[in-house]
Amino acid sequence: MSKKQFPRPLVFSVVEDDGENVTIEISEKDYQRDVATDVEGEATLKPGRHKMKRGGFLARHPNMKPKKQKRA
Repeated sequence: MSKKQFPRPLVFSVVEDDGENVTIEISEKDYQRDVATDVEGEATLKPGRHKMKRGGFLARHPNMKPKKQKRA
């Protein structure tokens, strides 16, 4: 029985962050390390800079109101 290996966490550098938008950078070295460990193409980002938006879920779903949940 073989152990299931989990891919390593995504390694990146934050280039810009204004609180709402963030730009991260994936190095060629980190990308090649992911490829060498058989991480599927969809599970890793290509090398370079990637712009993303933080916390967009509630902005896209304005009718959803988060409920406070009691701890057990």
